[in-house]
Amino acid sequence: MERLQLGVPGQIMPPADAAVKFARRSEAEGFDAVWWPDHLMGWHADTMWTEDLTPLAAVQPNPHAYFDPLIMMGVVGAQTERIKVGVVVTDLIRRNPAMAAASALTLDHVTKGRAIIGLGSGERLNITPYGMSFDKPVAKLGEGIDVMRLLWEADGPVNYSGKFHSLENAVLGLRPYQGKAPEIWTAAHGPRMLELTGAKADGWLPTKMSPVEYAKSLDTIRQSAQDARRDPEAITPGMLGYLLMGPDEETVQRLTEAPLVRALCVLLPAQVFRDLGVEPPLDGGPGGSGFHDFIPTAVSRAESLRIIEAIPPKVVRHYAFCGTPAQVAEQLAEYREAGLRHLVMWNITAFGDPSLARWSFQAMTELKKLVGS
Repeated sequence: MERLQLGVPGQIMPPADAAVKFARRSEAEGFDAVWWPDHLMGWHADTMWTEDLTPLAAVQPNPHAYFDPLIMMGVVGAQTERIKVGVVVTDLIRRNPAMAAASALTLDHVTKGRAIIGLGSGERLNITPYGMSFDKPVAKLGEGIDVMRLLWEADGPVNYSGKFHSLENAVLGLRPYQGKAPEIWTAAHGPRMLELTGAKADGWLPTKMSPVEYAKSLDTIRQSAQDARRDPEAITPGMLGYLLMGPDEETVQRLTEAPLVRALCVLLPAQVFRDLGVEPPLDGGPGGSGFHDFIPTAVSRAESLRIIEAIPPKVVRHYAFCGTPAQVAEQLAEYREAGLRHLVMWNITAFGDPSLARWSFQAMTELKKLVGS
């Protein structure tokens, strides 16, 4: 079986030089990639960010402090040699596809071919509060990827006429590093996004689902790739996996009960809650999702408390890899059998207990040894 690649989270807030130190250390320890999210607004409501719900509120004034991921990829990529740098994920609503194409090429030259451009359809919380339209996000993404690839491949000015984007005598003279375009990985879950991944992407970055669902979705991607006359095996099956780790089961259970950890699950589709026998805290109707109904800066204190109370620890265990490093390694074995080749280990332990933050990152190194990477 192919080795499971492991990515680590890049530092998202000051001091910036700490991000470089962490990436260098991760490179020396043999991790495969370092990843940054792309957020203008964080997942947690301001009214949750209080000391009675999290000790983090005493040291960090708000939950919305994020570095720009593409800049950090360049900074870290220029000061490392082997480790890949990625964004998990940006979108082509906030970033015009032509500008995203130019930024991706620049990053790939700076990193000498180590940049991964993770793309998704976007989240409403990063878009509508800032005056942009969230209309038809999947269609915009598919068309935007076509624009990026057209500009990367064109030798001279090109034209393009789409529903959302148009080019007229447009040119991007910077050529891909060593003639190979940067990799595009997509955050896909629904049928349209899975098919788009197979037809247009180089990698797949969903959030955690069951191993059976993962294998079934990967089959959909590979069939789509085959239909598009692309090599299905050339698409890297990845995952953004939340890690909630403790030294023993009692600690892990306590972490799953923490308010900020439970609150992260509000982003799950309503159907996931129903499948777990839980009434969804936000119900967007059939096929609906709290993911696109939740604007953290507009949530009242009473609503914050209601949402936290409505999400039991068993939902956390569904959404995150929870356990000791040995237990998480056992869980990952099922996903490796289902086809997983690259796990972005998103450590959320500090949301449950900040005092375990340092230990949890050491536990990630232990987990790496256990899965044989």
